[in-house]
Amino acid sequence: MSPLPDSLLAQCQLPGYQHSLANLAARLHGNASCPPLQHPALNNLDDCDTVILLLIDGMGCAQLNALAPGGWLQQRQCATLSSVFPSTTTAAITTLMTGVPPSQHSLLAWHVWAPEAKGIATPLPLRYHWQADSAPALDDAALAACLYSQPSALQGHGRQHYVLQPQYIADSHYSRHHAGQAQHLPWRSYAELFASLADLAATPERKFVYAYIPDLDSLMHGKGTTHPKAQALLARLQQHCAELAATLPARCKLVITADHGQLDIPPERLLFLNDYPALAAMLRQPLSGEPRAAICHVKAGLADGFCTAFEHTLGHIAWCLPAQDVIAHGWFGPAPHHPRLAERAGDFVLLMKDNWGLLQMVGDEKRPPLLGNHGGLSAAEMQVPLIVCGG
Repeated sequence: MSPLPDSLLAQCQLPGYQHSLANLAARLHGNASCPPLQHPALNNLDDCDTVILLLIDGMGCAQLNALAPGGWLQQRQCATLSSVFPSTTTAAITTLMTGVPPSQHSLLAWHVWAPEAKGIATPLPLRYHWQADSAPALDDAALAACLYSQPSALQGHGRQHYVLQPQYIADSHYSRHHAGQAQHLPWRSYAELFASLADLAATPERKFVYAYIPDLDSLMHGKGTTHPKAQALLARLQQHCAELAATLPARCKLVITADHGQLDIPPERLLFLNDYPALAAMLRQPLSGEPRAAICHVKAGLADGFCTAFEHTLGHIAWCLPAQDVIAHGWFGPAPHHPRLAERAGDFVLLMKDNWGLLQMVGDEKRPPLLGNHGGLSAAEMQVPLIVCGG
C-alpha cells in the first residue's frame, strides 16, 4: 500500500468510519458492520416508539452555512458527520438503507461496473450506461439481481418499517429491493410528505420511518449551490421540518441528515476524457464512478503507462490513485469486502483536486451543464449535519 500524497492529505477530508453515515446506520439498524454512532442525542433511541430518519439529499454543512445560516436546522444541529466514499447518493443512501458501508454493498457511484452484466449501469434509476458490443443486454430484473446483493436493513427489531419516497421512484427496482418488507407510502408534495410523517408519529405502534427528499440536490446540480432557488427551497424544507418537530409526541425521535454536500464546478473546470483520446484509448471501457471520483479500468499491460500519461496530461486536476490502495486505506469502508468490490473499483481512482471534474460521454450523449457536484473528498462534499429532535 503506497502512502497518500501530502497534497491530498492537505486538501481532503478522508472518510473515517467512526463518525460517519455508516456509523449512524449501524446505530439506527443495530448492525455491527461499523461501530454504532455514539452521541447523547441518540442515547434513548431504543426506548422511542417512533424513529424517523429524514434524508435531505445534498444538504451538507456547507449548504446550511451558505443557504440557511443561523436557521432552525443549523440551530438544532448536534454533530457533523462524514459521508461515505464516494460522497454520492448511490453509495450513501444504500448505506443508510442496508446498514453497511460501500465496501460491503459495493454500489459505489452513479455509474457502476457490473462485470457479470458485461456493462456499466446506473443503480438508480436502473439502466445500462454502456455495454460491451458482444454482450447480450439483461432485462431489468436480471440487471437488478447483479447489482443489488445486500439485503435491506428496514426490517425486524420489533418495529414496523415505512419508506416515504417521491412517487416517481417509489416503485423502482432499487426502491423495492432496498425497502425490503417496509410499507411504501409514496408522496407527491411536501404537504403530503410531512402530513404523513406527522400521522405516523402520532400512532402508538413501534416503528422506523425512512423519508427521502431529492429536490435540493437536483436543483443544485443544474443551478449551482448558491442559487436563490436553492436558498428558497431549503427555507421551505426548513419550515416543514420545524413544524413537524413542534408536533412530535413523547417517545418520538426525528433524525435529519444528508447523504453528502456539494460544491460548484466552474464550466471551464468540467473536463471530458473524450477530448483526450490518447488517454481514453488506454482504457478497456469508459470511465465509471463519479465526475469527482472517476474509476478507470485500464487495458492489460498499460497500467504504468496510463498513470504516467495521466500525470503528464491531467495531473493538475486529479490524483491518479491505485484502486487497491484506495481499498486498503479503507476509503470505501472496512472489511469484509463485497466479492465484487475490487472489480468495481477498477485499476485507478481519479480523485479530483480543488473544484475540477472529469466525465466521459458515451455514444451520442450530450455534455451536461453540471454545476453543483459531489463524490470527492472536499469538506464541502463530505461534511453532513446530524440534527436530532424529540424523544
